[in-house]
Amino acid sequence: QAVPTKRRTITMCGSVSVCLSVFAAWIAIAESGSGNEWGYEPGIGPSTWSLHYPQCGGSSQSPISVDTASAVLDKNLTAFTFSGYDNVNNISMSMKNNGHTVQIDLTGKLMTISGGGVSDIYRAKQFHFHWGSEDRRGSEHDINDNHFPMEMHVVHYNSKYDTFEDAVNETNGLHVLAFLFEVGTVNHHFDEIIHHFYQIAHKADHVNLTTFPLSGLFPGDLKVYYRYHGSLTTPPCSESVIWTIFKETIKISEDQLMKFRHNVHRNYANETDRDISNDFRPTQHLNHRFVYASDTSAIYKPISASGTLVPSSICIIAIIFLLFVFTW
Repeated sequence: QAVPTKRRTITMCGSVSVCLSVFAAWIAIAESGSGNEWGYEPGIGPSTWSLHYPQCGGSSQSPISVDTASAVLDKNLTAFTFSGYDNVNNISMSMKNNGHTVQIDLTGKLMTISGGGVSDIYRAKQFHFHWGSEDRRGSEHDINDNHFPMEMHVVHYNSKYDTFEDAVNETNGLHVLAFLFEVGTVNHHFDEIIHHFYQIAHKADHVNLTTFPLSGLFPGDLKVYYRYHGSLTTPPCSESVIWTIFKETIKISEDQLMKFRHNVHRNYANETDRDISNDFRPTQHLNHRFVYASDTSAIYKPISASGTLVPSSICIIAIIFLLFVFTW
């Protein structure tokens, strides 16, 4: 009788193991399928995204490091035409904390871009930010391996499609304008955004803004820029994005940056506060792609620190030698 009992025990244990395995797998699928189980922290950071979002492991991913010496001049990259960017009537701006960034959604009268070497017209959908916990990091794109404290993305979708969702997986379905930030004086064009951070301090918080001209956030020179084809920098990492990175930076004060770093959090209100800072994806391999420039002023070889030190060393050695000769 011991044998049947043993078999029955093994069978029961096997069934329990299978049940537990199925249950654990169901939980994992439910969590990954929610679309929210990604972030920038260990365990759910960028290195894990491709496990649940296969396109994040593609060959045309963003962001990238722009090598200004290797950029190719493209005379077809003409100036943009911005329509509705100075308008404040019949446009609504709502700001939210989605746990990953501060995002401002745009609804109402259309704001569009055309030109810029692209034949289609693109509609503005939203803009958001990526920033670091300190000035030497924060931007997603970098120039010659130099990162900036913050980067703003203005996301557009091709007007040939009815919605953003229809365009997101189509070739050239999206066009994102990227602006890099540098520390400078107070930029009052960002007041309406920053002054409402206390109302979006936690994930899922949102607030309506008083509409302001979106063009006021932009730098003065919008004719000099870099262009390449890539992807969304967050899941699902769709490789449908035309990227424009403007050479001229936006200036913002250190105090304003500190408000981004410490006044909005990635957690819900009933949880321990954790800053959103460092919400940027590491740069991706360029692979087969080229980076183009709209103007020759954007193509240059950076002056390295070692390049400036060598002549100084030679001068110092020469002076010592001359002093030795004349004193001898």
